[in-house]
Amino acid sequence: MSGDYLAGPQGLLWSINARAVLDVIDREGPLGRPEITRATGLSKTTVAQALRELMARGAVEEAGADTTRRGPAATLYRIAPRCALALGVDIGHLRIRAVLVDAMGETLAQAETRAPRRRVADTAAAVAALAAECAGHAGTEPGAIGQAVVGVPAIVAGDGHTVRRAYGLPQGGRGLAEAIESHLPVPLLLENDVNLAAVAEQRFGACADVADFVLLGVGVGIGAGIVLGGRLHRGFAGGAGEVAFLPHPATEPGTEVLGARRIAEQARQAGIEGSPSPREIFESARGGDERALAVVDATARRIAHVAASVALVIEPELFVLGGAFGASADLLLGRIRRHLARDAAPLPIRIIASGVQGDAVLRGASWLARHRARERAFAAVVGGRTT
Repeated sequence: MSGDYLAGPQGLLWSINARAVLDVIDREGPLGRPEITRATGLSKTTVAQALRELMARGAVEEAGADTTRRGPAATLYRIAPRCALALGVDIGHLRIRAVLVDAMGETLAQAETRAPRRRVADTAAAVAALAAECAGHAGTEPGAIGQAVVGVPAIVAGDGHTVRRAYGLPQGGRGLAEAIESHLPVPLLLENDVNLAAVAEQRFGACADVADFVLLGVGVGIGAGIVLGGRLHRGFAGGAGEVAFLPHPATEPGTEVLGARRIAEQARQAGIEGSPSPREIFESARGGDERALAVVDATARRIAHVAASVALVIEPELFVLGGAFGASADLLLGRIRRHLARDAAPLPIRIIASGVQGDAVLRGASWLARHRARERAFAAVVGGRTT
């Protein structure tokens, strides 16, 4: 849209009014003009002008007519879904998954590929290729993406770009953000994968109404996504929740207390032959194999140890078992609770299974990307009015 922006008090007033209209449509829409007028307290003329401008700038669109009221059918307005596109990415140890969503959270496209193992440049190129594939399926270009959030198995500094310590990323993840941006020049944020799983639990899972909780993501390793006061707690330099190295009587200092490698070691100690995966061990336990059940119990005890240690420091209302081991909650939760009751300090420690369906990291990444893309788009739309 061509023209000059209004400056000074007049432009500021329009921005305030337009944001009020935009927010009420976002919160309660689709809405007609009478409902918007009542909800905002603005005049009919002001609402009409704001709607006209917001539609011209692509933030709002007509959504049919309200035929439930008497008299002429009123036009309904909603947020234009394509006003903000967002990309969520989960870089796992074996696969990279991506999803493109619109401003309303609807999935437009998904794609995945094998995770490169040797060079960070290959990982970045794979992310960019998935972004292009998703954009193509959605009938747009990668440059139209308003925000990308990439979940990584790593400690990420507060700048959302610097990887401080990585677990399984090529070349330790050094320069990953810059490499992705060289292929995909859109706003980018890196975030720890377990933190994103905690975001998903808060938005889509069991913790929608829980202000203080800890998501224990157990898979290749173990990490904790900590939410306090309804906000993700990342720590001073992004390392909050790195519980894999908590001291444990049965492990050497500085070694991981829990994860796939630790379970493999426990399986060998239990006399299980071959190199079964954790999933295979859990399946054997379901079948009644005593050696596999011993490994499951040892795993549950270590999870209980981690939960009790964290609870002594922050005492959350709830722990949530997520990650790959969340699928084995039927075997683990009862045992974890028994170990907590027997060994933990006298604290009210509750632990439940994750309530998130699908890839929690990907869902958390896409939610955060959408939130940031929408805020950026809305701020740009109401930043001024054209003459």
